[in-house]
Amino acid sequence: MTLQSAAATGARPPLATPLLRLPAFRKLWTATGLEGAGDEASRVVIPIVAVSTLGAGAWEVGIINALGMSAFLVLGLPIGVWVDRLRRRRLMITADVFRALVVLSVPAAFIAGVMTIGHLLVCVALISVADVVFTTAHGAFLPSVVGRDRTSDAHARLQSAASAVAVGSPSLTGALLAAIAPPFALVTAGISYLLSALALTGIHVDEDIKPDREHGGFWLAARAGLSFTVHHPVLRGLFLSGMILNAATMFGSAATAVYALNVLGLGPAAFALLSTFAAMGGLVASFAAPAILTRLGIGRTRILAGIACLPAVALLPLAPVLPWFPALWLGVSAFGWAFLVVVISVAGAGIIPRIAQSRRLGTVMASSRLFTLGIMPVASLAGGALAAWLGVQPVLWIWALLAGASAVPIALSPMRTWTEFPAGSDS
Repeated sequence: MTLQSAAATGARPPLATPLLRLPAFRKLWTATGLEGAGDEASRVVIPIVAVSTLGAGAWEVGIINALGMSAFLVLGLPIGVWVDRLRRRRLMITADVFRALVVLSVPAAFIAGVMTIGHLLVCVALISVADVVFTTAHGAFLPSVVGRDRTSDAHARLQSAASAVAVGSPSLTGALLAAIAPPFALVTAGISYLLSALALTGIHVDEDIKPDREHGGFWLAARAGLSFTVHHPVLRGLFLSGMILNAATMFGSAATAVYALNVLGLGPAAFALLSTFAAMGGLVASFAAPAILTRLGIGRTRILAGIACLPAVALLPLAPVLPWFPALWLGVSAFGWAFLVVVISVAGAGIIPRIAQSRRLGTVMASSRLFTLGIMPVASLAGGALAAWLGVQPVLWIWALLAGASAVPIALSPMRTWTEFPAGSDS
């Protein structure tokens, strides 16, 4: 069957067909990269606007960072139920357009002279809600584009788009901030979101949305999805591992900047370069992960990559006593950490679509993210508090230990013996 006839009949293209040769996936890949560019720009620029234009302090920036992830904790599950009942592509387009309007309101308010910290906080909160809608709909939409059997490989290819954006984004953002007032740099985020929405409009696939009568009551469906996620031995190990890893990430991020700038004496430019090393690690991992999975299997990949996170992070507190110069080891650590996190992400990406029924896929994904992403604002605040109390180096060691511990839930779950993905459930 040719690609053209497969598309015409609605059949899945052959598994041997390279993903980027599938028109629908190619458009989704493009949209994902553009949406990631919008996210990167808004995430970096909004705190800069708050500090440089409005004189915000650490407390206000902390609130901005916490609000950026808060919707996953507060609204993730009901949005997941909603995603299961509506067209996912339409939800992603709506989320893109909504975020474009929100971020463009910042330069508009700046021009009008009415921009305030309160306005920025509302914008961040609204973007957070739209992020949950887009992320949940995207995860549930991907199997409709490539099929359940190719979800993991597709996730790796989508990660390559996001990582490529992350490699170039710091340089572009830095150039814009040097040339124009910070609020105007958000115009690039708005344009990116709109182009992402445009790319999504060209995707036409069967989303297999079940009628409302097959879903049951809204809150009954939410409880059923949450209960399924918590009690399933594989999903429980998966989200517990993700919780520990994401908590470690946010825990350490509160101390990294202070450690690099104040303890090691790196300049702001050198510290900013670390994000490029991290992006490069993620980009390399997005291409290497499928081969690693084929060689090691899912269980061993998750366990070994989780354990390897410990020495990767330990390079940070050890940097002052290692040979050569500390910035080198910070760069190696950033590269290694991002590489391992992406490998772990790819190794887990195809599991939920194979286990959860299609009619509750969004709800189960949202239930998992309720734990894995909902922990992040809490861990960020806890890391900052502990860094102020114990100092930054002890917090970095705790980050390393937590990261290594993310392998434990996988080692205790049935997933530890998996060499490949299980067969999907009946939809």
